[in-house]
Amino acid sequence: MPVVVRLKHVFLGLLVGTAVPACADDTASSPSDPPARHLRLLTEENPPYNFRQPDGGAIGGSAVEVVKELMRQAGVDYSLNMLPSARAYREAQENAGTCVFVINRTDEREPFFDWVGPIIEGGWAIYRRPGSDLVINDISDLRNYVVAGKKGSASVTSLEVAAGIKVITTMNDELAARMLYHGRADLWISGVLDGPIAARAISMPAPELALLWKKADLSLACGKGTDTALIADLNRVNRTLDDLRKKSLAQYIHDEPDTP
Repeated sequence: MPVVVRLKHVFLGLLVGTAVPACADDTASSPSDPPARHLRLLTEENPPYNFRQPDGGAIGGSAVEVVKELMRQAGVDYSLNMLPSARAYREAQENAGTCVFVINRTDEREPFFDWVGPIIEGGWAIYRRPGSDLVINDISDLRNYVVAGKKGSASVTSLEVAAGIKVITTMNDELAARMLYHGRADLWISGVLDGPIAARAISMPAPELALLWKKADLSLACGKGTDTALIADLNRVNRTLDDLRKKSLAQYIHDEPDTP
């Protein structure tokens, strides 16, 4: 019996002895190391801010460049994945340490996330077909027309509330642009940069600006409960990146990538 007991303790000791070093190797840390800082970053196909490069499938774009530099300077490890916008938004909203970018920071969304931004400053515009004689002086004028827009975008939901209308939604800006150009919509709500880029992607001329509606704050939104010190550090670093923001956006506007 004493031999069995001794063998049992030796076997257990071997298990413990192998398990502890494996855990230490996985974390690559020691008791004196600072806690690991890691974020799961999600984005969507939305040129020129974020898109998958046609060569090799890497994720790039003006906002991606800013976010990568933001993480580097803040000393944050991260993963970066592209998902459909609705799923990316939901996963970030439901999980601390998961962030989605770039999304419009609005009063309605404010309570649901911990925010870092603006990553990029944008704006919302109402477009008409080239050569159209429609005159829009205020969003109240939209009640007389059919307006198309991208499903799930803050521009659409905000416009519906502000103007008291129902926007006809599509899966992306390119489809909304097709509705406008093919006469199935009178007007199109989109971003001040997104609209012309979407029209170019479907080989259509740039739409005409009917109304420049409002400025938009395009930010990084992290699930509630994300480390507050980390969010504070990211906002501190982000305030130093204005030059990068301007250079990156200018590069992608003038050197528009091919649409995958």
